[in-house]
Amino acid sequence: MGEKKITVKFYFDYSCPWTYLGFKRLIQTATRTASTIEWKPVKLEIIKELLNKPSQDTPNYVANYRAKDLQDWASYCSLDIKEHKNLDHRVSLKASKGAFAAIAENTIVDYSAQVFKAFFTDMADIADSETLIEIAKQLDMDIDNFRLTIEGEQNYEAILKNTNELIDTGGYGSPTMVVEDQMFFGNDRMNLVEFAIGQASGKVLVLPGQHNA
Repeated sequence: MGEKKITVKFYFDYSCPWTYLGFKRLIQTATRTASTIEWKPVKLEIIKELLNKPSQDTPNYVANYRAKDLQDWASYCSLDIKEHKNLDHRVSLKASKGAFAAIAENTIVDYSAQVFKAFFTDMADIADSETLIEIAKQLDMDIDNFRLTIEGEQNYEAILKNTNELIDTGGYGSPTMVVEDQMFFGNDRMNLVEFAIGQASGKVLVLPGQHNA
């Protein structure tokens, strides 16, 4: 049986620092395995509303470890990630709309990298149209179309559709990766994503920590 090219569905929200980590690692995984990525912008705020998840105060020891864990992963991935206090996931809606223009112009990887960097490294306001337009200019995108994309409503339904699709699949957060019928949640599941790509494609991939090779 020959090898086949695999597409990984990537459900993501730009307001999540763990998604920034997962984004970089997924790009590396797709490159190593010659896989393609189907970009699926979602809205974490909508997921919370649809799943009706109650908000709870996080104990200090859990919050402290979470902050350390994020920085450990950032160091591992060579990324500068700063956390936003009282993060409101609605901040990413315009950037998520802009992703559709970037997908159409085949600049989604560079666009996403710049949006993540602007928000988590430069602490820029990605809810501000001019912040996003400056990114689009750096990538030589069609600025008139980009402005209409981020300020219009035409892609909100697509984001909602992706979000509902993720929930129907059993997902509940960002980043979520789907390889054929297998779903993986979280930046730290990327080795399993790569293994699943190998299984689905017929390739033999030997990964660190894999004991049955």
